[in-house]
Amino acid sequence: MVVKLADVFKVDTGHQRIDSVHIRSNMARLGRIGIFVKGIDRFLVNLKRHHPIVYGRIDGELIQRYQGEKARQCFAGVKPSESKRVLSDVADDLYRLATQFAANRQVADMHSYKLLCRIVKDQLDVHDDGTIEVKAPKQIPSDSLQNPSDPDATYSGHKGQGYQVQIMETYSEHEDGAKDPGQLNLITYVEVGPACQSDAQALLPAIETTLETGLAPEQVQADSLYGSDENCQQAAELGVEVISPKMGVEKSESGSLSAFQFLSSGHVDKCPAGHEPALRKKKKDRYTQGFEIDLCEKCLLVSDCVVKRKAKFFCLNYTEKNLRIAKRRQYERSEEFRQKYRWRAGVEATMSQYDRLTGVKRLRVRGRKAVHYAAVMKATALNIMRAVAARQARMRASGAETDRNQGVCRVFRLFKERIGGIFRSMAGWAARKLALRTYAHNAV
Repeated sequence: MVVKLADVFKVDTGHQRIDSVHIRSNMARLGRIGIFVKGIDRFLVNLKRHHPIVYGRIDGELIQRYQGEKARQCFAGVKPSESKRVLSDVADDLYRLATQFAANRQVADMHSYKLLCRIVKDQLDVHDDGTIEVKAPKQIPSDSLQNPSDPDATYSGHKGQGYQVQIMETYSEHEDGAKDPGQLNLITYVEVGPACQSDAQALLPAIETTLETGLAPEQVQADSLYGSDENCQQAAELGVEVISPKMGVEKSESGSLSAFQFLSSGHVDKCPAGHEPALRKKKKDRYTQGFEIDLCEKCLLVSDCVVKRKAKFFCLNYTEKNLRIAKRRQYERSEEFRQKYRWRAGVEATMSQYDRLTGVKRLRVRGRKAVHYAAVMKATALNIMRAVAARQARMRASGAETDRNQGVCRVFRLFKERIGGIFRSMAGWAARKLALRTYAHNAV
C-alpha cells in the first residue's frame, strides 16, 4: 500500500523525519500485589482446567485466598499500612507454587506457569538458604512482566506501561514555510517495540527497512535520542545523513572542545582566545595539541578551558569521536542548522493526528503481534486519508472534474468522514480489514 501510494503520488522520499509515540494495549494498570495475585489466579485456573488431579494436591487455604472474584477484591482493597505485609505473604505463596511444580514437566510447560516463574525472576531475590525477599522498586528491570494478561508489554520510566511505536514519514521543504496542499506526506515506516527500548536503537532498523522497500531517505531528521555518534556514522555508511542535535549540554561555550577552531586535518587551528598551538601531534585516532605556557597562564579563559598543564605545554587531548561531536555542536549553533532542523517539528502534528483520528494510544487488543497489526493498519488508514486530501487539492487546483473524478471524490470524502469512527468502533479484525480493503479498492 505505501509503495503504491508513493508511486501514484510521485512522493519524494529523500527527506524524512522520525519520532515515537507511547501506546497502551487493553490491559489494566496493576501494582506489584496485583501482578502477583493475577499471576497466581491465572495459573490456578489453567491448572484446574488441564490437570485437575495435580490441582487437588495444592493447599486448600491457598486456593481459597486466590480463587474467585471475592478473593481478588480482597487484595484490591489492601490498606497502604498493610501493603508491605500483604506483598510479602503473596510473594511467599507465589514462590511456593513455582517451586512445588518445578519438577513436573507437564505443569512446567504451561504458559501460565512460565509467567509465574518470570514474576519470581523479575520481582524476588531468592537466597541460598531458600528464603526470599521482595526486590526494591529500583532493582526491578524495565522489561519485567507488567500484567499477566499482556506478557509482551514493558515499562518506560517516563511514560509507564505499554509499547512504543516508531513512525517515519516524508516531508517537503518550502522556502516560504507554506505547505503545498497537493503534496502527500507519507508514513513510510511503522514498527512496534517494547516501551523500555531507547529511541537510539530504532533509527538504523527504520533506515534498513525503507532501503528494502525502496523508500529510503537521503536525509532523516530526529531528536537528540536518535542522533548518537554511532547512529550517525552507521547511517552515513548506508548513504543517509542524520540531522539531529547532540544529546547533553556543554558546561560552557568557551570551556569546551567545540569552542576551538579546527583545520581540515583535524588539528586545532586556534583556541577560543585566538592562539595557535605550538605542538600538533596525532597517533592513531588520538590528537594532542600543545599551547605555550606563557600564553595560557596570562589568558583570561584558562580557568574554564579544557587544556591541562603538562611539563612543557598546556595540552589538549581528544579523539576522532570527540572531534566529530565538537564539529556537530558548532554546526548546531549555525543558522543553517536551525533552518534545516525546523522541519522536524512537523512530525509532532503527525503523532497528534495518528492518535486523534485512529485512537492508537488506547488499543482494544493485547499482545505484541495484535498491537503491531493494529498500529500498522491505523497508520495505513492515515496514509489513505492524507492521499484523499492531496488528491482533492490537486483536482481543485486543476479545475477539471470529470464525472468519474466526481465519483472518486465522493468515495474519498466518505472515507475521510468515516474512517476515524470505523477504526474506533469496529471490534473484530475481519470487519476492520474488510472495511479498509473496500474503501481502498473503491478509492483506487
